[in-house]
This record gives sequence, structure tokens and C-alpha cells, in this order.
Amino acid sequence: MKKLLFTAFVSLSTLFVPYSSCIAQSNKVNDLSSIDQMYSSKLVGTWNCDSVKMEVEDATVTMKGGTSYFTNKRSNTFGTMIIDYPKENITLEYDYFGTGTWDIDNKKLVEVLEDIKLTNISHLYMDQLFNMTDMFPKNISASSSIISLSQSNITLKDDTEDVIFTCSKK
Repeated sequence: MKKLLFTAFVSLSTLFVPYSSCIAQSNKVNDLSSIDQMYSSKLVGTWNCDSVKMEVEDATVTMKGGTSYFTNKRSNTFGTMIIDYPKENITLEYDYFGTGTWDIDNKKLVEVLEDIKLTNISHLYMDQLFNMTDMFPKNISASSSIISLSQSNITLKDDTEDVIFTCSKK
């Protein structure tokens, strides 16, 4: 934090520095709070995101979907997840729908996926072997840095996986 002090006022500066530091810190917090409020208002709505591909162990997971953010800080996420196991020559496809909460904090989108339901749409017999929904824990928390946000587009960077998400508003 920059402080501009004139050496001629040394005696005054000993009183002024702690006070000005508090004001500057308060202004910084207020500015960040204003940005977070602006981001929150722009975020409300339904967003469709570009597909994202990730390598996970012996599989490639591709997700395509979106999220609806509501003014009450609730959210619904939806889409399709494709899991490709090239060694086994099998590709599984699931539709997903989840519910959760969201908030903007310090220019970050903080989300909690409270519950998710996955529906197998490709190999129904696999449901007898395992239930994919049961493999997802409840209340999964994640945060993403907001790289850019306008009324119609958002770019996010996942804080743990470094995955970039780009979405446009419906």
C-alpha cells in the first residue's frame, strides 16, 4: 500500500500514518465489496459452458453443461458427462443435475454442490455394477477465480485443477 508523506511534516505523520493506513485499507475493502456485488448481479442467470476435457487416471472425462445462478444464492447445474476408457474400449455417457449454493468472495466464485444426480444414458447395464451418483460426495466445495465477467460471458479458472471454463449467458 502506497503512502505519500512529506518529510516536512514528520511530527504530524506519526499521527497521520496509522489513520491513513486504516482509511486506505477500508477503501480497499469497500472497493472489493463493490466489485463482488457487481459480479453477483452480473452472474445471476443461466450460463451455458464450453465443453471441458480432463484426464483422470485411465479415462478421459468430457463435461458439457451449464449452471443457473439465482438471486437467493442458490444454483442448479446440469449437463452431460462422457467418460471414455480407451483401454477397455468403452465410453459411458451420463446426464447430470445438481443443486447447490454460490457466493462471490474476493473476486472468486465460491460454490458448494450440495447434491448431484447422474443418469446413465449409454450403458444401462452398468447401473447394476455401480451407481455413479453414489460415488459423488455431497457438499463438494470449489472456488474459481473470475478472469472476466460481462453481462453475456464469463471466464473462470478453477483454483485447484487450473481448468479454464468459458460460458455464455442464455
